[in-house]
Amino acid sequence: MKRYHHLFLLLLFATNCSQYILLLLASPETQSQRDFHTLLKLKASLLGPTLSTLPNWDPAADSPAHCSFSGVTCDHQSRVISLNLTALPLRGVLPPEIALLDHLVNLTISQTNISGNLPAEISRLASLKLLNISRNNFTGAFPVIYPGGFPSLEVLDTYNNYLTGLLPANLSTLPKLWYLHLGGNFFSGEIPESYSEISGLEYLGLNGNALSGHIPDSLGKLSKLKEMYLGYYNSFEGGIPTEFGSLTSLVRLDMGGCNITGPIPVTLGQLKNFNILFLQMNHLTGPIPATLGLLLYLEALDFSSNELTGEIPATFSQMKQLKLFHLFNNHLQGNVPQFIGELPYLEILQIWENNFTGELPESLGSNRRLIKLDVATNNLTGLVPPNLCASGQLEVLVLMENGFFGPIPENLGRCNSLCHVRMGKNFLNGTVPPGLFNLSRADMLELNDNFLSGKLPPIINGDRLETLSLSNNQITGRIPPSMGNLLALLTLSFDQNRLSGSIPSDIGKLNHLSKLNLSGNSLSGEIPSELGGCGSMSLIDLSRNNLTGVIPDEIASLKILSTLNLSRNHISGEIPKEFTQMTSLTTLDLSFNNLYGEVPRQGQFLVFNENSFAGNPGLCGTPSHNASCVARAGANANSGERDPLCGASAKPFFLCMGSFIGILIILS
Repeated sequence: MKRYHHLFLLLLFATNCSQYILLLLASPETQSQRDFHTLLKLKASLLGPTLSTLPNWDPAADSPAHCSFSGVTCDHQSRVISLNLTALPLRGVLPPEIALLDHLVNLTISQTNISGNLPAEISRLASLKLLNISRNNFTGAFPVIYPGGFPSLEVLDTYNNYLTGLLPANLSTLPKLWYLHLGGNFFSGEIPESYSEISGLEYLGLNGNALSGHIPDSLGKLSKLKEMYLGYYNSFEGGIPTEFGSLTSLVRLDMGGCNITGPIPVTLGQLKNFNILFLQMNHLTGPIPATLGLLLYLEALDFSSNELTGEIPATFSQMKQLKLFHLFNNHLQGNVPQFIGELPYLEILQIWENNFTGELPESLGSNRRLIKLDVATNNLTGLVPPNLCASGQLEVLVLMENGFFGPIPENLGRCNSLCHVRMGKNFLNGTVPPGLFNLSRADMLELNDNFLSGKLPPIINGDRLETLSLSNNQITGRIPPSMGNLLALLTLSFDQNRLSGSIPSDIGKLNHLSKLNLSGNSLSGEIPSELGGCGSMSLIDLSRNNLTGVIPDEIASLKILSTLNLSRNHISGEIPKEFTQMTSLTTLDLSFNNLYGEVPRQGQFLVFNENSFAGNPGLCGTPSHNASCVARAGANANSGERDPLCGASAKPFFLCMGSFIGILIILS
């Protein structure tokens, strides 16, 4: 009988890991020693055979030396009560033996690379208050919680793993849970109605999953809830429950990007403690409720990228704490209210792509806090407000595609905090403040499609400037050589102005320059050969100028140049034969110049049509006119025209032929 009794115990051990753990808990080994050995097993499981993390978890030590292990905290009986392994290069799995640390209060294993399933035995940790396994690679479903499991758990954070399946439904049995973050996983299905029974819940994070269905109205019963995050990658049906107006403790609500529809409930105006309300990137319709003006403590409001209509409610003038105000990409209309410029803490205002009309408040920026202003693509008019950079902190200024007129405020040229300036497609006039060309932090200056005039300043600097566009204005004078100082420049667009003089060779210093457009000016002189040093160049457009000389051979060294337009100039000479090696060249326009000689018939030239070479009487052998240059020469002789093929001096054709015949007679 004793033999069969031992066999039964062996089978019991092999088939049920949970019972094995219970047997270990009842062993005569002291609890402190058991914690020590459990930590060593944990290390072996978490690290794998190749890692050397946790070097002071020394198996040669003895209890209570484990209380000095990194990340380990013990109580006065040398029992492990806290295990915090954060931002360590772990690679293994979390073993079921973790349940042997039965005095554990805090288990934090965050920002590591451990993977595998979360062991079900973990819910047996009766003292555990905080479980944080965020930012790891855990997979599979969240384990079923044993009856009576997690009796002390207050915080559960599984954010940013690879957990799948349905949301755990029996969390309502955890009597002390107040913080629940299951976001950033791949949970699917609906939000369980039972979550409304977690009566002590203060934080609910379900964002960044694949949840669907209707958002339960019953969540409005969570009277202690302060923060709720339901957005991003979830795709719910229906709208925002009006019952959310009963969440009187709610401070933050983020439902951005979760496919909700319908109007914004007027009941949200009852949530007097709100400081953040994010409903962006949905399909919300109708007007913005005036009741939201009662949210006196609101600091950030984002209703962008919806289908909202109507005007900005006048009641919003009461929201004196507002710092961030996003309404962009809607169908809003009307004036931008004057009180917007008087909000004392406003830092970010983005209302682009709406139908706003009228002028911007003259006082905008006077609060000395404005950091970002984007009102692009509306129907705004009037002058640019003069105090936008009163804070000295303005970084982004986007006014493009409106009807602003008048001069650019001179003090913007002294706004050294500016990074992005986009004021194109307006009716601005006057000269450009010289300081705008010398902002140390600016990486974009777009003033295209206005009526700006005057000359470029002689000194232009900016180590970070990547885009400089003054296209379609009335700028005069010369391009200064100091353009060569813009070493980070990617795009230079001065086309359709009234610039004159030569193209400075200093542009050849711009190794990162990708697009150069100087077309439609009155530039003269030769094309700088130094342009061949701009190895990142993909587009050159120098068309419609008064350029002379020959096409530099160095242009052929631009290995990624795809567009070259030199049309409508006075360029002479032959097409460089090296151009046949430019395999990246897809668009070539050399039309209406004084080029001569034979058009190459190799490489990319096989696909260029005659329009690329039209208006050059001296060229022959174009793809659509296959007459050879010799036949062309005969035709020129009959007509008395001069043929460039006889030499650079373009002697009359009969003299060339006479010389040629004389040489043949002598040789014979």
